Amino acid sequence: MDSIIAWAVSLMVAWAPPGLSLIKDAIETPEEGRARYHEIARAAAQVAYDPEQKPVFGGPRGRAETLALLLSIASYESGYRRDVDLGLGKLARGEGVDSCLLQVRVGAGKTREGWSHDDLVKDREKCFRAGLSLIRKSFGACRKQALLDRLSAYTRGRCIEDDKLSRARIGRALRAKRAPMTDEAVLASMPKPEPKPEPIAPPSGPPAAGNGNDS
Repeated sequence: MDSIIAWAVSLMVAWAPPGLSLIKDAIETPEEGRARYHEIARAAAQVAYDPEQKPVFGGPRGRAETLALLLSIASYESGYRRDVDLGLGKLARGEGVDSCLLQVRVGAGKTREGWSHDDLVKDREKCFRAGLSLIRKSFGACRKQALLDRLSAYTRGRCIEDDKLSRARIGRALRAKRAPMTDEAVLASMPKPEPKPEPIAPPSGPPAAGNGNDS
């Protein structure tokens, strides 16, 4: 997984070099930004390589391309800015209703998963999971569109042709340099989850006689 994280960070640095923002709550050094990028990439990778999550793209590197898409969208929506990532200041929420790096439009409500703005900001994985759900919904609704337009329901709220916002985000992801490992190799390298303990069966037979007070 470490090589995938390094690959993802290299994409992020190329798309939005860290440490350049002049927004008060987003100011950080390039070193601080790169360290934060590693945390972001790890959270996005945990979602993209979750065996229970279906990737957006198929093929031997479909999960890597899904990871690249998540990070591409985030680069356009937030530029990975520190204030947006950490929920600092009023500029972090776009029009006042958007949340986290993917600028998920949640307002004062909750996502379909039941997550609030605070949930999405405090847990990057929840941000990327909520975003991936919306991406998948957009791809499904716009399945009759050209591939590059299938994010238009996410970006515009409806499926349209030649959507420059959708084409920019998907195009950036598809032009990314190839991931260094296949999905199969990455999944094989990930630690296996601890098996859940077997439930303890209740004792069989009649209950043992107690020392009741019959006096």
